[in-house]
Amino acid sequence: MSEENKQAAAPPEDGAIVLLVDDQLIIGEAVRRILAGQEGIRFHFCQKEQEALAIAAKIGPTVILQDLVMPDADGLDLVTRYRAQEATSRTPIIVLSSKEEGETKAQAFANGANDYVVKLPDGAELLARIRYHSGAFRAQQRARAYADSERRRIEAERRAESVNARNTLIFALAKLAESRDTDTGLHLERIAAYSRVLAEQLRAKMPELTDEWILNLQLASSLHDIGKVGIPDAVLLKPGKLTPEERTVIEKHPAIGADALSAILARQPSDDLLRMARNIAASHHERWDGNGYPGKLAKDQIPLEARIVSVADVYDALTSKRVYKPAMPHEEAVKIIAGGSGTQFDPVVVDALQKSEMVFRLAGSQFHDEQGNGEGADAKQASKESA
Repeated sequence: MSEENKQAAAPPEDGAIVLLVDDQLIIGEAVRRILAGQEGIRFHFCQKEQEALAIAAKIGPTVILQDLVMPDADGLDLVTRYRAQEATSRTPIIVLSSKEEGETKAQAFANGANDYVVKLPDGAELLARIRYHSGAFRAQQRARAYADSERRRIEAERRAESVNARNTLIFALAKLAESRDTDTGLHLERIAAYSRVLAEQLRAKMPELTDEWILNLQLASSLHDIGKVGIPDAVLLKPGKLTPEERTVIEKHPAIGADALSAILARQPSDDLLRMARNIAASHHERWDGNGYPGKLAKDQIPLEARIVSVADVYDALTSKRVYKPAMPHEEAVKIIAGGSGTQFDPVVVDALQKSEMVFRLAGSQFHDEQGNGEGADAKQASKESA
């Protein structure tokens, strides 16, 4: 390959990249002279048929001038091989022959050639053919690029619409569950904000927590108590202390929520957000020491997303005003949660809370309201357990 061929092929967008494959140096020089000084045309010459396919794949020609007869290869066979190669499957091919033969010409077109000329034609004619085929090829490239761009745009819009619809439905379901309580306030918004702050702090040591993972956590956290839709009002909204039997009933809500989300996940098994929501609903009341519910999971058996929401949920229960208690100061709530590190909570998540106290506090402050923010019997019990 000549020094010229080694140069990067980067003509203007509408320019031509010409590859001549011919064993005769005299033909190469003749074509070079014809194209010399022509604006927007880059010329490459290959004398060895063994290298033709590789060079074509590398430089991306807009026109291939292929000699019909070469010492070790049939030019028509090379035409077929160009068409079988992805890089040159659509590249215009002009077959160069020493004589006009109808049968050979027909075979050239059958193999995929675009043109057939007896070499060497008049320079103006060859230049016109090169510009014509190259221009048509560039136009097709632009058309395909535009079509691909439009297809990607439409697909992206459809995905965005689908994601927005799913996210809206998820939040609507969460609000439906939350509406069972009379004094929930902006609990879901605060849980999402707290969960994001914790995850972003954890990412310093867990780079696998991508932006997408954290966004999914924000959305999925809103479904942590979706299972409460299956708890009777008499238990869920009971203002007083729960009996052991009632406590057993309230502790069923993680399993109820997980079952409901698992049914949806079965229809969308590749949806990471739904899988995360299922994990949170199922395990946000598990404890690091294995004494939680419903599965008595311990340590890393509990999904990370559930360990994060567990801290966020209890912090919100402690710092929110309830009908049965005043809001606990931030410092005291953090102290109580720190006291549960290694028993109720994952020590790593508690450490993330302590390292991001200021941001954590600000994240929830924008969602606090003047009314009670309680979650009925379940939150009351959680607050007592944390204390």
